[in-house]
Amino acid sequence: MPTLSRSVALFSVILAGGLMACAADTQGDDEDGNVSADNDLTSSFTLSPNATKTLNISASTTKDVSLTIDCSPPDNPDDPGAVFSVTTDLGSTGPMPSKVASYWNKTGSIPSGAHTITIKNGPQGARCSVKTLTVPTSQSCKSRVEWRSQNTDHTHYRVGEQGARAGWDTFPASGNHWGSWAKWNTVYPKAIQTGFLLHDLEHGGVVLSYKCSSNASAECKAAEAALIRVANGIGSRVIVTPDPSQPSMYAVRAWRTAYSSDCLDETAATKFGRDHIRHGREDIDADPPIPFDPTTLNVPCQDLMAAPDSCGQ
Repeated sequence: MPTLSRSVALFSVILAGGLMACAADTQGDDEDGNVSADNDLTSSFTLSPNATKTLNISASTTKDVSLTIDCSPPDNPDDPGAVFSVTTDLGSTGPMPSKVASYWNKTGSIPSGAHTITIKNGPQGARCSVKTLTVPTSQSCKSRVEWRSQNTDHTHYRVGEQGARAGWDTFPASGNHWGSWAKWNTVYPKAIQTGFLLHDLEHGGVVLSYKCSSNASAECKAAEAALIRVANGIGSRVIVTPDPSQPSMYAVRAWRTAYSSDCLDETAATKFGRDHIRHGREDIDADPPIPFDPTTLNVPCQDLMAAPDSCGQ
């Protein structure tokens, strides 16, 4: 595999050309009462504990916009931060879980007219910003979603034990996992088992995946090649793999963060990977002690150096 190299894109807010945002809090309103960002770069608001915040977005013309709600995710990967749900009339948010932690982004078309985004917060308050960036018309890929997972679980399960699935998101970027992990800086022709993949993320790695069961077809080979180019721009501790279970064609995951799209903006995907590499719970840049095939469940349990807590010994 070519040499692999390493930033969630915190987008500038440009509410120009008739796009504006304001907000009202139904409980514990922020100190300004409203959040107005007409022609401003960014707008801040207080997300009070157990409150509901409504953002009113309007656009004079239909446009492609990257819209971000950023509540300053904590540096500690074990701190969930502010956990909230987001509902909007701006179209599907794809594979995002029902609740996210401190960060939410949707890039896509905003039709002309008025729209709302409703944020229902959990028990931890936060100071947040809403930011927008108009997507250039020259950019071929104009839609994606990014989020931070609330799942801080990290218990090791025996390889193949399905109990781990009970705590995983539909498209997981963190959670309980198996005790061994996949070899770094490798392009896998078949899908890595999720329990191993999550362990790579915990070690600070970045996994780039495409919605195929293997790289056998021309379409899947092309997707693989595109993600290899992205991986080469991120650094070491990177893996490329098919993943037929993912809901969108392309995905980039690091511990507790995910990027998903049906098209690939290689620049944005590379920046996402660079922002999040080495942000796992454990900064470990080592291949598993005993080689094995992470696309199967065949871990060499007879040698306990492989993954003793994964083998039920």
